[in-house]
Amino acid sequence: MNRIALVADDLYDMRTVLALTLQRTGWQIVEAEDGLQALQLTAELQPHMILLDYNMPNMDGIEACYQLKNHPQLRHIPVIIYTGAYASDVRKLAQQAGADHFLTKPILPADLRQIVEKLYQERFAQS
Repeated sequence: MNRIALVADDLYDMRTVLALTLQRTGWQIVEAEDGLQALQLTAELQPHMILLDYNMPNMDGIEACYQLKNHPQLRHIPVIIYTGAYASDVRKLAQQAGADHFLTKPILPADLRQIVEKLYQERFAQS
């Protein structure tokens, strides 16, 4: 089974780093440039994991997470929000929006892979 992760970030370089990190462990990656595009792609593709940058144009990661977690067909998908901003403020917003995990930049590849794998196993391994 192909495991699909959606990576949403307005910075190409960050999307690329996250994509390469997950591709090394067999994930297929879909990229979005903002929260709106992330919502559209999630509705179409039903990925197994969503990584959202906090600070994006058009719709930030917090609002995108909130909408995903309040959508009956999408709320089961694990969402990781990450940021380079002051972490405690954003962490609180991410928790309120329903994020499954929160990371601050710089993101260590080994940590990302471990968290993604743990969330995937919790959500999909029993299915």
